[in-house]
Amino acid sequence: MRNHRRLIAASAVAVVSVAALAGCTGTEQTVASGVCGTFPYTLTHAFGSSTFDEAPTRVAVVTDVDLDIALALDVEPVIYPGYELGAWQQETIDERGLELDSYDPADGIDFEAIAAAAPDAILATSGWSLDEDYTKLAAIAPVIAYTSEDGLDAMTWSDRTELAGCALGLADEADAAIAEVGASFADAAAANPEFAGKTITYAVIHPDQITYSSYEGSDVSFFTDLGFTLPDIAAEFTGDNAGLSKENIDKLEADVLVIGYPFGGEGLLTRAELESDPLFQSLDVVKRGAYGVIGDDVASPIAYPSPLGLPWALEKVVPVLADAAN
Repeated sequence: MRNHRRLIAASAVAVVSVAALAGCTGTEQTVASGVCGTFPYTLTHAFGSSTFDEAPTRVAVVTDVDLDIALALDVEPVIYPGYELGAWQQETIDERGLELDSYDPADGIDFEAIAAAAPDAILATSGWSLDEDYTKLAAIAPVIAYTSEDGLDAMTWSDRTELAGCALGLADEADAAIAEVGASFADAAAANPEFAGKTITYAVIHPDQITYSSYEGSDVSFFTDLGFTLPDIAAEFTGDNAGLSKENIDKLEADVLVIGYPFGGEGLLTRAELESDPLFQSLDVVKRGAYGVIGDDVASPIAYPSPLGLPWALEKVVPVLADAAN
């Protein structure tokens, strides 16, 4: 099972930014940081600025998403947080024959371990606790931090990838990674025209609630870039009001319903418990068989998108969506 602490941190929003899949580089957030890929390079971010005299060669990462970005840019981190690796991460590491050092993230960032790795840059575009950890990290090495003062969620995965590419001197590699993901989604949409125009609901079973993750205003482009749309009822939910009681399961109705179980047996309901619920069984979408399930391995890269995890998740989820849509 993937790291629960990280999943809980975003429990209200299980589908985060997967927008701007292709050709959406050069956002206001990153352009304002300096001349991309030219050194010395000064990155202006939410906590001040970081200056890189030359392209970094020893990069530490502090989150799973930052590990994904580094691997997607063919960067071998000098240290990373030793969460249980996702299948897409393990496959990449094995294919490249990498032997990466890690630290125990049970108590948060291990600053001593990072300092001992002697990085010349710290990739922290997705750190949930960066507002608390930035000063200590910056004392070790220049930090590649998220640039939006509106906070972490204001940046898309492609923003983060481009940001890392600029600061690491790998702008072309970042653009290529973003474009490759965009092409993968475009190809999947073209191969499955039955997705076009169908409404979809994506809900996640968290330990304390059923979360209506595809609310209007959330970034659900993992699904909309495949041609799906949102049902009208999605407008009833917001990031601060995405919880759904068992008594209101009928609000999950749509042309297609997808349920994620990132916490396995530790969720509010197991799959067996939900599927045996009479109200759930009474949903038209369930009666039609237009209902699919994704597990922990896929729910994580959807919730925490990256140029490494998205293509892997797409390959796993499209067959589920195709079965449900048909």
